[in-house]
Amino acid sequence: MASEDIEEGVLEDLSGSPAPSLYSFNPSVDERHMLRELYGRVVNSYNDTYLLPADDDEHRRLDLQHRIYTIMLGALYPAVPLVRWALRPRRGTTPAILDVGTGSGSWAIDMAREFPHCEVVGIDLVPPRILGDVPANCRFEIDDANLGFPHYRGRFDVIQARAVDVGIRDFPGLLNELAQSLRPSGVLLLGDGEMQLYDEQKRPISFSEPNPSWTHRIFFAAYNAMKNRGGSPDAPSMSPTWLRAIDSLTDVGWHKVFVPIGPWIYGERSYTDRARPHGSNREAANEREKILADMLRTNCLAFISGMGPLLMSEGYLPESVEKMQHEAGMELQELRVRLYSRWSFAWAVKKP
Repeated sequence: MASEDIEEGVLEDLSGSPAPSLYSFNPSVDERHMLRELYGRVVNSYNDTYLLPADDDEHRRLDLQHRIYTIMLGALYPAVPLVRWALRPRRGTTPAILDVGTGSGSWAIDMAREFPHCEVVGIDLVPPRILGDVPANCRFEIDDANLGFPHYRGRFDVIQARAVDVGIRDFPGLLNELAQSLRPSGVLLLGDGEMQLYDEQKRPISFSEPNPSWTHRIFFAAYNAMKNRGGSPDAPSMSPTWLRAIDSLTDVGWHKVFVPIGPWIYGERSYTDRARPHGSNREAANEREKILADMLRTNCLAFISGMGPLLMSEGYLPESVEKMQHEAGMELQELRVRLYSRWSFAWAVKKP
């Protein structure tokens, strides 16, 4: 379907488009349907639960976050043997990959390049803004995961739903839908950073902590706003339990990674040094963590700067939001807070 053929009202039918469909985005024609400005940022027009931005700045942040995930995992995906087996070349079937909440499209494009014999589909509320060429085996569609996937029953060998929880109103229901969209022995992959913050001993910081940091305050405010709007910000910690409750899934696994928000542990000896490996392995581990920590700080700064529409839509005054954003940003830039973020990955296999 070419972009010039899209007329007002047609976009309502895209969530039910047949698998071979292709949607080509033309900003001059389509942005008025898909996007709207809210409190100084551009957001999607379809899903009022998800109020993080959908503009160029946010897609750059999602590109960065994709690189963070890849460095954390040492690959584009967790459960590497399961994924590679599910996507192995075989006669009579083209292996297929679905990226739910594709965001900037980086993961879908990278998967299409790693697995050129596979079909890759990325879906999101808005199109990705892609500067380079898209591989011929990759395409993008406009869809809201809250509407279900009856048109995708039994079509995919690997499905990823990463960093989508805040826009999903019924996360266990989504997991059931995705399980039905898998082929036998297909793999479902989940991943996201938690809204819960951790102290320098990796202990969860209570929401009732006295004299909280500004970073903790704005994360707590955003967590409550996400919950109030019907999102599922607790999904990263709950996903293994929800996956085990689905009868058609087996081999549930999970992996959690702590990353400091900013390289605050470097420059002085700390308790973390005692737990690190020695010699060249230790140096490599330290360098990798330092790079990740710096990237995560940049990601968090951009994440915080995009919280305006979400918080102000929940009744926060603009000056209060700007105060939290400014003070939290200064804390992170100047390394005045010692915080860890925890990233959760989970997976399961569709029973044969």
